[in-house]
Amino acid sequence: MVILGGGNYLKTADVKNGDAIIFKDEGEFVESTRWTYEDGTPRRDFVIGVEWNGVAKKMRLNKTNRDILVDAYDEDTAGWVGMGAVITVEKIMVAGKKLDTIVLTPTSTGTVEKDPSPEPQDEIPF
Repeated sequence: MVILGGGNYLKTADVKNGDAIIFKDEGEFVESTRWTYEDGTPRRDFVIGVEWNGVAKKMRLNKTNRDILVDAYDEDTAGWVGMGAVITVEKIMVAGKKLDTIVLTPTSTGTVEKDPSPEPQDEIPF
């Protein structure tokens, strides 16, 4: 059994809209040392390794983000390695409080796609 404590986790306070992550491993479900279900059973979180701004971090993926990534990349998380996502921070109602939450948008490379600049033209057509 793997039990994770504080660790090197990516948090909403760390990120800003448009930040990109790249998935570095296939992740795993781990028992929470902090949260339990109503019956006292430890909550199981899905934790995956990511690279964010060139730094290796761990990230807990909630069910919404897992579902988004499964729809984009398939349910076999081994295939997510090298894939990426762009971060948006949104306020979501959690246990009666509005909290900042990371919402992921899948990309193929973990970079924000931008419109290419038009090629400069040497001649002006008349």
